[in-house]
Amino acid sequence: MFKAEINDHLFIVRIEEENTSIDINNVGELKKLLKNGIEQGFKKIIVDFQKIDYIDSSGLGCLMDVMKDLKGKGGELGILSISSDVLEVFTATKIGQYFKFYKKV
Repeated sequence: MFKAEINDHLFIVRIEEENTSIDINNVGELKKLLKNGIEQGFKKIIVDFQKIDYIDSSGLGCLMDVMKDLKGKGGELGILSISSDVLEVFTATKIGQYFKFYKKV
């Protein structure tokens, strides 16, 4: 469902299937992949939300945990190509302020 790619100095996590949710059913896989990027020494990790249409609290918690780990190492977690509906979840929960949002990399 998730795949990682390395683009220059970026570790990018992309979702392979359209209309995907980040939820309790797959958040473990996402977290493992993101932590792998940190363990490989990447300071900038991007999650491509182009195919994400929903994120639940477990997904938000995962992203916050990874973001804290990266910040502690001088890095950052970015969100790419997020839809307005999913961005609203970040805004409503007030955690959007902790992430950088990108339209392209």
